Amino acid sequence: MATTVLLAALVSLAAVLYNPIALRVKVLGVSRGFGTIANIHGEELRVIPDTLYCEDLHHHLPSGLLFGASEDNADDRWKWFPPITVFDDPTALGHGTIVVIDPKTFTATRLALANFPGPFVTHGIDIYSPPTDPASVYIFAVNHLPNPAYVAAPHARGLPAARSRIELFHHTIGSATATHLRSIYHPLIRTPNDILALNGTSFLVTNDHYYRSGLLRDYETLGWEALAPWADLIAVTVSDPHAANDSAAVTAAIARKRIHNSNGLGRGRAPGEVLVIDAAAGVLVVVAQLDPFRFSGSVQLPCTLDNPSYFADPFAATTGRDASGYVLAGLAEAVRFPKGDNPVMVWLVRPAGTADAKGKPEWTQTLIFQDDGKVLRSASTAVLVAIDPEENGGKKQAWLFVTGPISLGVVVSRVDL
Repeated sequence: MATTVLLAALVSLAAVLYNPIALRVKVLGVSRGFGTIANIHGEELRVIPDTLYCEDLHHHLPSGLLFGASEDNADDRWKWFPPITVFDDPTALGHGTIVVIDPKTFTATRLALANFPGPFVTHGIDIYSPPTDPASVYIFAVNHLPNPAYVAAPHARGLPAARSRIELFHHTIGSATATHLRSIYHPLIRTPNDILALNGTSFLVTNDHYYRSGLLRDYETLGWEALAPWADLIAVTVSDPHAANDSAAVTAAIARKRIHNSNGLGRGRAPGEVLVIDAAAGVLVVVAQLDPFRFSGSVQLPCTLDNPSYFADPFAATTGRDASGYVLAGLAEAVRFPKGDNPVMVWLVRPAGTADAKGKPEWTQTLIFQDDGKVLRSASTAVLVAIDPEENGGKKQAWLFVTGPISLGVVVSRVDL
């Protein structure tokens, strides 16, 4: 009897776990490693110089420019970069900067950082312009610095290796500099990944993991929401935007807890809509409202994801077809990241206008770009910039800008919508 009960329990457990595990195998790209990744490059593929390791990009609509954070050399990332658990040399710190990309000339300007000697180990960023002053840009950027206590005693038990913080800069469109206003640290900011600026002094930031390293971090990554909902979303406000001490005048609170691998953040299609990415599970989570929290829906993609963006088609009315949608970049074979070539995918996700049997909205998922890792070594963010059909032979197209944390440059391609 006991054997029968145990066997029944094991069968039940296998039935419960089969679908989630099969989905994880698919999303992580285990099976794709046995085939070939066909390149879907669109037209006029090119790489923008001086955009090394841009993990994040944002489109500043008033100016039409793109903003990102870029490293200054390719070697330091492989000596110190906490997001991929590289802690080998806490003295090998990058001196990155903010880059501004002109989507018409496909050139990048590396801004001089005034009042900021560095180091600057770049990752996620966001930008904010006051509605009354669109030429004024506040830039929030993650900076993965080492913990001074760890540097002094690297073999001491229990000391976190990193003491990551957020840097706040101000830039005026047309200038060649960004002025550092202050650094922002709070104990709740543990493993920061991406930022969503709410205004010039407050923002949301994701902690992508609870565990900073080790087997439990691996379990956290490989799990899913039911097994490892240990990440969170933090709301931060600074009351003094010029404080010299990075902990001064900083308040923070958990805006949302019990999230799996909360990674990228983005703005959605409606005012107040926030996009949160469960990176390793390949899920876009759409939040209609933060306070109080109101969940809108989620979309499962077939690969891992990172920083989301939303493309609002400016030519929907004139062309009679709306191509607006969520733009999602990710890894086709994440199981081997960050080593070697990492094939990438970029998806355009739009409402299908239908619902499934349970009444949930259905979505169309269009693969608009794919690379075998030879041109683009990783993909964490993608942004679409529309092309005027009147200047493009009537074609419905956009320039796609896509990049990642170990990409040697931002890749640009003309894609159909």
